[in-house]
This record gives sequence, C-alpha cells and structure tokens, in this order.
Amino acid sequence: MLRRKTATYALLALFEIAQQNREGQTPIGVRAGEIAQKHKLPKAYAAKILSQLANAGILHSDRGPRGGFRLNRTPESISLYDVFEGVGAFVSFDKKDQAFRAMPAAVQSTMSRAHEDAHGRLKDLFARTSLVDLINDGQPV
Repeated sequence: MLRRKTATYALLALFEIAQQNREGQTPIGVRAGEIAQKHKLPKAYAAKILSQLANAGILHSDRGPRGGFRLNRTPESISLYDVFEGVGAFVSFDKKDQAFRAMPAAVQSTMSRAHEDAHGRLKDLFARTSLVDLINDGQPV
C-alpha cells in the first residue's frame, strides 16, 4: 500500500521545512543535507525525495550557495495524498506477479477488489489530512 520509508522521509522533510515556514519570517531554503543529518537519513535519498516534491509542485527549489527547498504552497493546501503521490509512495497490487497469477481467478478477483477498496479509503483519508495537521500536532487549526 505505502512505501513506508519513502513516505516517512517525505513527511520528515516537509515537517522540517514547514516548521521554518511557520515561524512567520520569509523562509529561506532548507538543504537536503540538513534534513538528512538531523534525522540520520541517507543524504542522496533525502535529496531525491525533495526533488520529487519539487517536481510535484509541493516544494520550490532554489539553486546556489543560499539555495534549498521551501514550501511552494500553504501547509493547509498540501494534503498527505499529494505528498505520497508526489514521491511515488503508493504501491499497487502487482497483478503480474507469478504467485498472484497462479491463484484461482476468484481469489485474484477478490484480492484485486479488496486492494482497490483499501487504496481508495487510504486516498480519501490522506486527502483529508494536510501538512498543517502535522505541524499543529494533530490539533485543529
């Protein structure tokens, strides 16, 4: 359903960037290395995730010696679904898997429907949860 490591790294990165944004000042960019060091993440993987979030329009990337990543939208307008979709954290049921294909058609059909239903429910839940919910520790705005 979710690539947990990818989803977790994306949320950690956005949480750090949003915290800076929350302080009310004009946010400066946060570098991938800073986030990686603070949370003991692989620097290259953190950089990849931040780039994916920038490509998805969630972050803005500034290049150069004073560069870094900052929010491209308000925390209220960034849903967890946007984040997870942006970094490719959703994993679909592999219908081409040899073990799956060896199952009887009725089992394949039931498993496929159940997976699609679960994905739809997760999508709805994550679409209703925004970055502001994370930075407010789950408390309503």
